[in-house]
Amino acid sequence: MNGYFSFPLLGYNLKLRTKNLAVWSIVSLCLFILIIVMFSNLLSAGLPEFVGDMLASVPTSVASDGSIAELPDFKDFGVNFGVCLQIMLVVGCVYASYLGASANSNSRGDTDITFIYSLPVSRVCTVLTSFVAQFFVLFFYNIIVLVISVGVLYSNNKMSYLGKIILAVAAFLLIELIYLSVAFLLSTFMNNSSQASSISAVIVTVTVLFGLIGSLSPSLKVLKFLSPYTYISVYAIVSGGSRMFFIGIVAGILIALISLVISCARYEKIDFLLD
Repeated sequence: MNGYFSFPLLGYNLKLRTKNLAVWSIVSLCLFILIIVMFSNLLSAGLPEFVGDMLASVPTSVASDGSIAELPDFKDFGVNFGVCLQIMLVVGCVYASYLGASANSNSRGDTDITFIYSLPVSRVCTVLTSFVAQFFVLFFYNIIVLVISVGVLYSNNKMSYLGKIILAVAAFLLIELIYLSVAFLLSTFMNNSSQASSISAVIVTVTVLFGLIGSLSPSLKVLKFLSPYTYISVYAIVSGGSRMFFIGIVAGILIALISLVISCARYEKIDFLLD
């Protein structure tokens, strides 16, 4: 176990992310409240009626091919809250990508070298421990999202949705694990973390766009497989629709394993690589 995992290094990585986790949690809390308030105001302003009129004007030939879904009942709490959580999933994916992109970019710095020669630990150990640390941070972040969601349920007397919210947060973690793993792999080819924020934003933006294009165009449906964001519908879970898709669970675990194997292989010889 000592060759593959280090508790002192784990503690160091978790401590390093404490302030970052606090900032992202506060930002997510404020954003979550803002989304709920704005969405409620849009409902009061007649958004469902406006969208319904737009759909009614769509030609029958277009609407009958199944490309345009029936408008959900936004006045239902499950639908309303499900849409808000689906938007929050984007925030979680950005954070997961940021954690992964900034994880290993400084692994040739003085701190890691000190751990490697004083404990001692291997490069593989630093990579695996770093990944576990980022996953723990992501897990704590989702616990905070769960607590915020429960607070919203309690304030609206909707505690009957608790089971669905717990399942939705579990779906959050699975999708975010994919983004964390992909960004983690990319970080092994970076020399510094200055590009982490931009890389995380690009990864999420491109994959979400792939999902939208694949959903709107039957001929480009294959693009949905390049969009982990579409693997599990948090909205459907909360609103009472479909549950977790098997592909989301398998893809999360498989992509994480592949990313770890490639990252370990690269970092095992990284001290001999000249960039």
